Amino acid sequence: LQCKEIIIADISDNKIDIDVGFKGAKLLFFGVIDDEGDIVVSVTGPRKAVKVRKKEKKFGVWLNKDSKVFYDVPTYYYVATSKPLEDLNANQALLINQVGIENIRFEGAEEKIKEERDLWKSGIIDSMINSGRYFAEEGNIKISYKRLFKTELNFSAELIDGEYLVSSLLIKNGNVVAARRSYINVSKSGYGEKIYKMAMNNSFSYGLISVFISMLFGFAVHETIRRANA
Repeated sequence: LQCKEIIIADISDNKIDIDVGFKGAKLLFFGVIDDEGDIVVSVTGPRKAVKVRKKEKKFGVWLNKDSKVFYDVPTYYYVATSKPLEDLNANQALLINQVGIENIRFEGAEEKIKEERDLWKSGIIDSMINSGRYFAEEGNIKISYKRLFKTELNFSAELIDGEYLVSSLLIKNGNVVAARRSYINVSKSGYGEKIYKMAMNNSFSYGLISVFISMLFGFAVHETIRRANA
């Protein structure tokens, strides 16, 4: 794809720190285009392998019937656009650039027929939406003077650390005429980072400390109740 038009964009902050009590973040994304058109911005989180299980109810008990592993699954996905995606008349361009939840491509379960594979894929997407990692609704991009644009990128509390790709597309007459990529680094910090490193690097010590804290908390609750009833 060779783009003659230009799109320039920047982010108010290209780093998000996750600490204890992190409740999400909002970043301002803004830029300028040198020609009229519609702007689409997508945020894609680090891609991971995801195992999906299909359950079946037998004798009143839910049991795992089958499972599949999908690869290259975005752990986060958000889209903002100056016009609803269905009104852009750019279905092929959106498909190629994986814009829109229905256009995200996963690897895995290729042995299944398309209809069955789509059901597995829908299960992943629904789970991601319910957990706050995918946004079913599109954000809004405001274009001023036909050249300047801005939007707010929403990040829920369900972020994982890693590099997030921000892809900006200028679409005109159903085609992508300009594109730009930016990146946001998400990392744990403060006590959250220390706890994460301990859990990853010294799981035994982390387990002992967790058990000790649980016992201490239980003792404190028991003592409080005993004194209240005394």
